[in-house]
Amino acid sequence: MRGKFAQRGFTTLELLTVISVIAIGLTIGIPGYMSWNARYQLRQAATEIHAQLSFARLAAMNRNTTVIVGVAVTGGRVIIAATDTTGSQVLPTQSVMMVHVTNASVTGGGTIQFNSLGFRSSNGGVGNQTISVSNDQGLTYAVKVSAGGKTTWCPMATCS
Repeated sequence: MRGKFAQRGFTTLELLTVISVIAIGLTIGIPGYMSWNARYQLRQAATEIHAQLSFARLAAMNRNTTVIVGVAVTGGRVIIAATDTTGSQVLPTQSVMMVHVTNASVTGGGTIQFNSLGFRSSNGGVGNQTISVSNDQGLTYAVKVSAGGKTTWCPMATCS
């Protein structure tokens, strides 16, 4: 009687084996994913800051004015604001949700300034000015602004 009346399907043992294999895979994979996601958000924050600094430099040259850029991390958001010397907004304020990014600090003052020639103003001294961006896993990336106004970012605490 194995013909048309035979039952088909999975046994309970087979289902439990598959569920166990999936659970073990998730247990091994989730910490790796969380670490990857924290690194990804840190990289995204550094590249977003780099891009906004480049836009602010171009805006300073196009408007023939000084542009001041401030970077802050508040409530899991990286906020980048660019204003001129009168306080008027030059570029739309960028507010990007990145829960793993915990800190963004600017060396040599709390802001970066570009003059009408695209050079970084003396706010941070004559050398390079750096924005350090950190995440909740202790990693730090840096965005460097040279005295000439050129910005670069690197996946370490200081750019050479």
